Amino acid sequence: LNVTAVGPTQATFVSLTPDPLDPGEVPSTSNLNLVAGQVAPNLVLVELDSGGQVTIFNNSGLVHVLADVVAYVR
Repeated sequence: LNVTAVGPTQATFVSLTPDPLDPGEVPSTSNLNLVAGQVAPNLVLVELDSGGQVTIFNNSGLVHVLADVVAYVR
């Protein structure tokens, strides 16, 4: 996925994972590290879950996340 984070309200990180997270669980890695107001893209390789979905996690504040599928590999 080509993932772009737009306009976070505060410093944060965004992670993409193949599995839904339990309440209160925080991913151990980040795909984007951001400061307030920043626009940042990154190419992310992530597996899909059994339903063909990806979980997008934002650590703090609010942020718009855009994701475009670049490729799909079986």
